[in-house]
Amino acid sequence: MSDGITVDKNKKADFSMPYDFPIRVYETDLKKKSYGLNSWHWHDEFQFCVVTSGCVHMTVLDQEYCLKQGEGIFINTGCVHMSRSQQNCPAQYLCVNIHPKMLTFFRGSVMEQKYFQPFIQNKKVQAVVLRPCLCWQKQIIDLQFEISGLMKEKSRGYELEIYIRMMELWKLLILNTDITDTTAAPFLRYGEVKKIITYIHENYGRHISLEEMAQQIHMSKGGCCRIFKKMLNCTISDYLAEYRIQKSIELLENTDLTVTQIAYETGFSSVSYFIKKFREIVHRTPGEYRGADK
Repeated sequence: MSDGITVDKNKKADFSMPYDFPIRVYETDLKKKSYGLNSWHWHDEFQFCVVTSGCVHMTVLDQEYCLKQGEGIFINTGCVHMSRSQQNCPAQYLCVNIHPKMLTFFRGSVMEQKYFQPFIQNKKVQAVVLRPCLCWQKQIIDLQFEISGLMKEKSRGYELEIYIRMMELWKLLILNTDITDTTAAPFLRYGEVKKIITYIHENYGRHISLEEMAQQIHMSKGGCCRIFKKMLNCTISDYLAEYRIQKSIELLENTDLTVTQIAYETGFSSVSYFIKKFREIVHRTPGEYRGADK
């Protein structure tokens, strides 16, 4: 039950869910990711996660949450997020992804209008941390494991059993999360951030200028920098460097390309700068990393 997730050019994750029962349960092992990082992505499905081993740092937009074994998180639909392990230590978490149409019944229904749309469309509810010390949150965590078990066994009527638990899970979440605050939510520019991330992921292998990026996504240079920093709490240049290092690690692990070739393949202007940034982020040189990986 590994993740096996594909991500399109817009960094939207594709979970290949069945149309008639769009729920997916899978496990993410951060040790198998490049330097323990599951990079920025998003999806239409809302997501429940629970850490099964180690410690996971889950970042949803500009908020980072440190989750220990047994703790979990709800991530709302469409929210850009990433996860990483603590100092590249072993860490795993279970995910239950549910497409919104599983809960809306039919357009205009009481269930949709009263118990679903007000919550899912509330931009203040980007994430809800789930800790077992609170009874209702522990119940949600336990329900995730029950759904996972049912999905593995697939015994007669398992879809009904999963659906019952999914509705119980959703009831616990919405009845215990306050969404009555009427103060205006900050204007969150998800679309612009997704465009910047997409542009970086499509062009990281060559020189990228901020001016060119801004023109391509129809924003000012200052606007790009301000929105990205505000939403993801890091600069565009820092994110670009980290993404290039992530891609270089994939090449170090899976190809026989030299360090020099990898430096230029991943968009670095010189080998010395590549080695410098690699050491800053990974705390060893590319050669040392490749040697330790063998």
